[in-house]
Amino acid sequence: MDFAHSAIARGYATALAIFADRAAMVCDPTVDATHFTRKIARLDVGLVGETTDLAAGLILADKFQELAAVVIVTDGATPQEPALRAATALKDKNIEIVCIGTDDADKMFLKRLATRSSLATHVISQDLRYAISDASHLLRGKQ
Repeated sequence: MDFAHSAIARGYATALAIFADRAAMVCDPTVDATHFTRKIARLDVGLVGETTDLAAGLILADKFQELAAVVIVTDGATPQEPALRAATALKDKNIEIVCIGTDDADKMFLKRLATRSSLATHVISQDLRYAISDASHLLRGKQ
């Protein structure tokens, strides 16, 4: 929620997609923080499966025409090559990709996913909330 409020204040519409076996939109892009909060409150764990297919989430993100940035939160347990191909498609459209990895996430994989290596962070699970909240500061201000 902190990330959404901060990103919205910086001029970004904020959306949330979740991914596991497949990807699903929890909240379409919005500049209404209250609407975003209500959507998140209804989120069910396990809604889209139990495995991790990061590529599915990135492919879903690629369907949004005015997408400026994607923030990925992952434990890195995903097929890497499909995820890297999907990330490249986003980067080719000048979409910023910020990566936050937890636990055993491969740091080099995170750096390859991110638009720039400085946008890849690795944190312990206990610090995940703070890393997500701080990620909005990595986004460029909207003009």
